[in-house]
Amino acid sequence: MWNTQSTGSWLTIILLLLELIFSVVFAELFQVKKHARLRKEINTAPFQYESQIGNLVGKVGEGYYLEVLIGTQPQKLNLLIDTGSSNLAVACAKDDSIDRYFQTNLSSTYGSLGVKVSVPYTVGSWSGLLGHDLITMTTVPNSTVTANIACIQRSSSFYINGSDWQGILGLAYADIARPDSHVDPWFDTLVSQRGFNNVFGVQLCGRGYKTPNPEKLTGGSIVFGGVAASLYHGSLYSTPVNKEWYYEVILVDVKVNGRSLAMDCKEYNFGKTIVDTGTTNLRLPTRVFNKLVGSMKDQVTVTELLFPGFWAGLDNLCWREGYTPYHLFPNVSLVLPVNTTAAFGVIVTPQQYLRPVGEENDDKPENDCFKLAISSFDSGTVLGAIVMEGYYVVFDRHNRQVLWAESTCGYVDTKSRPSIDSSIIYAGDYNDCAYKKPETRDLTLTIIGYVMAGICGLCLVPLLVLTFQWQCRRVKCRKSSRRGSHSDVNDLMNDS
Repeated sequence: MWNTQSTGSWLTIILLLLELIFSVVFAELFQVKKHARLRKEINTAPFQYESQIGNLVGKVGEGYYLEVLIGTQPQKLNLLIDTGSSNLAVACAKDDSIDRYFQTNLSSTYGSLGVKVSVPYTVGSWSGLLGHDLITMTTVPNSTVTANIACIQRSSSFYINGSDWQGILGLAYADIARPDSHVDPWFDTLVSQRGFNNVFGVQLCGRGYKTPNPEKLTGGSIVFGGVAASLYHGSLYSTPVNKEWYYEVILVDVKVNGRSLAMDCKEYNFGKTIVDTGTTNLRLPTRVFNKLVGSMKDQVTVTELLFPGFWAGLDNLCWREGYTPYHLFPNVSLVLPVNTTAAFGVIVTPQQYLRPVGEENDDKPENDCFKLAISSFDSGTVLGAIVMEGYYVVFDRHNRQVLWAESTCGYVDTKSRPSIDSSIIYAGDYNDCAYKKPETRDLTLTIIGYVMAGICGLCLVPLLVLTFQWQCRRVKCRKSSRRGSHSDVNDLMNDS
């Protein structure tokens, strides 16, 4: 027979388990609905963003810039968009490479914080003082905010002569802001002061954004606060942000014409892998770059295209004007994970990685010359502008993900159109591919451990010496004792 008290206990346990199960299920459903509502909110107001369409312009290899108004009375300047840094920095002093700069003495709302700031880049650097003033993006409604400004007083190889931008708009996380993470980046300020959704999308079109394009300008759009449906077609494919400092993502594979390089995936992300509008090239760790170039050359059948200087990024390849044999070069695919069961490939076509160098660098007036926009890099992988050109890339900071879609840009060669490979089957934990740098605290503890072990070792040396000497004396004593009572030799010597 069942004990009544036991039965009651079992029923209580069962009811508690059911309650736990239902609470977990409903919590998951709530999260799914929450994300669905957010995605719906982002996607259902396309007309709100129409004024931001086509607001980027630039020149090949010189970045994309956005027009802004700074101060009172407003001064109009162009800022390079950069998802690889976090400071809004503008020229506040004359420089031979720029035609205008922000004059702080003419703005009644400018305030200096008196804090020194400097930022080094792979190429170039600048230094100045932190301040704050009113910032308005001319194509973004309701965007006027009081934001931090780094006023550039000195620079080295930072501005590009004739590029027509006079500063930089850092769009990464506060973690890499200079001089420290307490300096709120401009976009964080826009979200907090104006209630913008914590998301922005970038469409970089390269030279294919309009036809004809006699000035050979680059163009595109950056949309703050949501996703503009008119800038892409097909689906948006998401990959997680691995760490919120740069927009760090994880590569799980690299392919050439569909064939994997078959390397340990940690090598693809050695150092870090970031998405950076402020870098032109696709940069790869040296070992990955060497293997990629070798695989690409294996698939190029025309001997004239195989000379080493071009593949090393030192020399140009030139053809008669108007003819570029994109079809003779292979596609490169960068595989990004969606989750542990799915991945997608961002295809980088020859139209993207063969970068025009400009007529002033052509060997003959009737030629068009190009440089390989894939290079080796000691500090990790950088998915630069040439990767993003042809795609609409959404930096969804709220959901900690970067989304990719095929863009609506025009193309010089429609047969070499960038596309996303959604047919990739992936099984594994993509986190195993991430580069894990030892934390400073862990490194400190390790150093302390080695130091303490060394001190203990030094302390043990005298003790070991004393123990050794004591053991030796004991052995000698025992030998002497044995000689006195049992040794024939000792007896003979004593007798003599």
